[in-house]
Amino acid sequence: AFKQTRTMSESNNNSQQSSAALLSRGLLELCISESLSMGGLRELIARHGLTPNNNIHIHVGDNYYFFLYACYNKRVNEEIIRYLLEYFPHAASAIDNNGRSPLHFACQNQNVTGNIIRLLIDAAPASVRSVTKRGAMPLHILCENKK
Repeated sequence: AFKQTRTMSESNNNSQQSSAALLSRGLLELCISESLSMGGLRELIARHGLTPNNNIHIHVGDNYYFFLYACYNKRVNEEIIRYLLEYFPHAASAIDNNGRSPLHFACQNQNVTGNIIRLLIDAAPASVRSVTKRGAMPLHILCENKK
């Protein structure tokens, strides 16, 4: 009979993947909730032992959807966006299945500020010209949102 054994490396890899999945789920739940806050974010990040700008190896498995939803959340503020970008700098370039970037999501947010828009553009300059599958650029969405 064939006996399957796991090496220490495979076991550690599986552990990292399940930890990343828990982190991803926790971030998504927090970022879509009405209780999005710096305190909750700090607690979640600390619980997973992350350090700023050193999380490229963590695959969150959902193309940074938590960041997209954070940008859309009415409770988001400049501090939250800055904090998330500090830990997940590549999140600024995330794109959902419809071609929407974090900047698109932020431009849909009724409570978005100029500083949040500036942070997102600084983090991903090409997002200004990104176009959704329906042909909308972030500026189009912002103009519709502010009517």
